Amino acid sequence: MLNHDKGVEKGKKLYTPEEKKRIMQELNEERRRKQRTKETICRFLANKKIYTYKGTEYYKVSDYKQSFYIETSVMNSLDASVQEVELERTGYTANRMQKGFIKWDPVRETILISLSNVRVYYKPFKVEEA
Repeated sequence: MLNHDKGVEKGKKLYTPEEKKRIMQELNEERRRKQRTKETICRFLANKKIYTYKGTEYYKVSDYKQSFYIETSVMNSLDASVQEVELERTGYTANRMQKGFIKWDPVRETILISLSNVRVYYKPFKVEEA
C-alpha cells in the first residue's frame, strides 16, 4: 500500500541526506579496501613460480615441514575473509588431497593456512618464487 501523503511504500525507511552520505562513504571504503587487497595480492604473486599439472595451474606453498599445491584461481581470489580450499599434498608414495582454510594477511602480506577443520589455527606459508 502506498502512503499517499509522501508517496512511499509502507514499511520502507526514509534516509536523511546525512545517513545516505554516511552509507555511501562506508560502501566506498569497503570497495577501496577490497581493491587494495586485490592489488597487494597481485603484486605478491607476480614473481611466484606456477606449476602446470593435468592442464591446471598451481602455486606451491610450503612451511618448514610440508608443501602443498593450491590452484591459481584460489590464490587470485584470496581476501582477508576465510575460504575453504582443497590442498594437494605431494609425497613419495602418492598425492593426497586435504581440506583446509586459507586467508590473506594484509598486515604481514603472507598467506595463512589452517590444516585442521576442528581446531582452526593459522600458520604462515611461503609461496615458491620463480
